[in-house]
Amino acid sequence: MSLRRTLLLAALISMAPTALVVAQTDPQSDTTSPSSASSPHQRDATSSKAPEASSTDNTSSTNPSAASTPHQQQSTKDSTRLASKQAMKDCMAKQQADNSGMTKADAKKACKAQMKGTG
Repeated sequence: MSLRRTLLLAALISMAPTALVVAQTDPQSDTTSPSSASSPHQRDATSSKAPEASSTDNTSSTNPSAASTPHQQQSTKDSTRLASKQAMKDCMAKQQADNSGMTKADAKKACKAQMKGTG
């Protein structure tokens, strides 16, 4: 091996620990703040805290008003209404099957009374 190659190899080996130390330095801390946002609206939006729902909130998954958007509220109402209609149809069919002489009107009255009592 020539003298030049030996010196080059020695220089590279001596720089390796320096490169390793530089690679292991901690990154700078994030100093961004709401004031560094690009518009007044962004600054306002990032500086305010969103309110959290209380743990004593009386909403439930079956309450249409618990949905977060008007579309979700309407969809929930629609699906609840459809389920209720289907339950009424099923009840009327069962009433008429159990009581062969029962009219639709009588079956509907009986089912309304039954649903009012269970709901």
